[in-house]
Formats: sequence, C-alpha cells, structure tokens
Amino acid sequence: MKNETKMNQHLFKNVKILTISLSVLMFLASLTQNAYYLGEHEESVGSFGLIAFLLGWMGVFGAGISWLANPFLIISWGILTFGNLKKSLILSVLALLFSLSFMLFNDIIANEGGGHKVITSYDIGYYLWVSSCGINLLGNLILYKNYKNSL
Repeated sequence: MKNETKMNQHLFKNVKILTISLSVLMFLASLTQNAYYLGEHEESVGSFGLIAFLLGWMGVFGAGISWLANPFLIISWGILTFGNLKKSLILSVLALLFSLSFMLFNDIIANEGGGHKVITSYDIGYYLWVSSCGINLLGNLILYKNYKNSL
C-alpha cells in the first residue's frame, strides 16, 4: 500500500509538471505570434501576442475583458504548483472561458484615442493562447478527477 501511494504521488507530480510545462510553453509561443487582424483586408494590421498581453487590460470594459484569462491562467499555474487542486481547476475553467470570449466581440479598441477597429480574423497567437488555457484545464481535470481523494 505504501509503494502504491508513492507511485501515485510520483505520477501526480509528473502530470502536474507536464500540465504546467506544456501550458507555459504554449503561452510563451503565443506571445511571439500575431493574435488577430484588424481593419479592412487591404489594410489589415496584426496584433502581436506580446503587445496584446501587455496592453490588453486597457480595454477591459470591451473585448479586452478576455484579457482577464491571463491572470486566471497564471494564478492557476501557481496554485497548481503548490497544491490546491480545486482552486486551480476553477481558475483554469475561468481562464478558458475568458479566452474564448474574445470570439464574441466584433471590434476592439485599436489606439490610445479609444478608436475601434473591426476584428477581421484570428491568427495562430490567439489559438496558441486558447490552447494554453485548454491544456491547463485538461491537466487540472485529470489531476482533480484522479487524485482529489488520494492526496
């Protein structure tokens, strides 16, 4: 029984490390890519993932509300690292829902004057970001379902 517990703890730790590592890797990759395009197709301007990450909070009362997925995701990683599965799972669900909510908006603030532009398409950076949230949720679900009673 003691060896089984050690094996479960070892497997738990490995799944936790894999979840966080893959999610962080996808998140960092999303920062290096265009997230979405604005404006008419002839004048389409991309939004670099890092810029969207750093400045997205400024539009939090519009499409920028999706930016709140970032703190939920990052806090979920921290909480998962130190053990509270239920809180990490809740935060990972919120991160995924908020990241997907970006698709509900047709336009976004495009400049410091508050001017809006139409979102014409989504690019790989957005999908990597959503994938990061999805991987985090999947890992949290696996851990919560299989280990909530054994640790």
